[in-house]
Amino acid sequence: MIFYIRKKKIPSDRYQPEKEKKYKARFFIFILLLVSAILGWGNYNFNHPVVEEVNIAVNKKAGNIDSLRIVMVGDVHLGYLIDKKYAKKYVDLIMAQQPDLILFVGDIIDAGINPVLQQHMEEELRQLHAPLGVHSCTGNHEYRYEAEEKIAWLNNIAGIAMLRDSAVLIDSAFYIVGREDYKAPQRKPLEQILREQRVNTALPIIVLKHNPIDLNEEVCAGVDIALYGHTHRGQSFPANLITDLIFEVSHGYKKKGDTHIFVTSGLGLAGSQHRIGTQSEIVVLNVKFE
Repeated sequence: MIFYIRKKKIPSDRYQPEKEKKYKARFFIFILLLVSAILGWGNYNFNHPVVEEVNIAVNKKAGNIDSLRIVMVGDVHLGYLIDKKYAKKYVDLIMAQQPDLILFVGDIIDAGINPVLQQHMEEELRQLHAPLGVHSCTGNHEYRYEAEEKIAWLNNIAGIAMLRDSAVLIDSAFYIVGREDYKAPQRKPLEQILREQRVNTALPIIVLKHNPIDLNEEVCAGVDIALYGHTHRGQSFPANLITDLIFEVSHGYKKKGDTHIFVTSGLGLAGSQHRIGTQSEIVVLNVKFE
């Protein structure tokens, strides 16, 4: 059998090319406005960091300290993109919280050391002060380029005490332990750090660790508060869905055993100045020792 398909012709009097062009132009304008609105929203989320407050009760005594107000800061990524004016803005925001203690969880510097040197960013960072100090662990970006130069600059010039697989006892009341990032050439297990530093586990222990993987290491070691960054909470949709799948905690608070865990989405970012579906933040931890 032979089948014939008859193609229906559009009468010339019904085809209106001008109307078709108008529809295409309207659709293009709609897409352009939609993309602009999304990017504008993402830029707003980056440029207007929020203050996330969390209340934590630790079931240990901390000497004469009954309570503690900690400002936790992650992933600042200082450099050409996050420049000195952002450093000033972030320092002002941190100091406005009137912290007893300021803790960074790594990635303070984005890439090379030149941008922070050229802009003299230490002038801003040295305005950070708290009665119980300013401390940080290393992040993977500290190890991207010129690692030792950057860490020395942060420690000696910017006034941030860098804890590299080491512990410090604060006011004979509690410990801060800073973990080296996984990028570090020689990184110690947490149990080894606690043993070598002679940490008294009867006192509260706060651990700073950049990458929130293997949370059980902190839990099994009897850590009371474990603070992390690194994830940026994916920074922009749909990456936030991916980080939720990769990490046990990609953002926010969780109590696991007796360990209080918090992962911050961070202040800065990598790449474009947009956070779509996420938010730049600092975290205020209101800690009570009981």
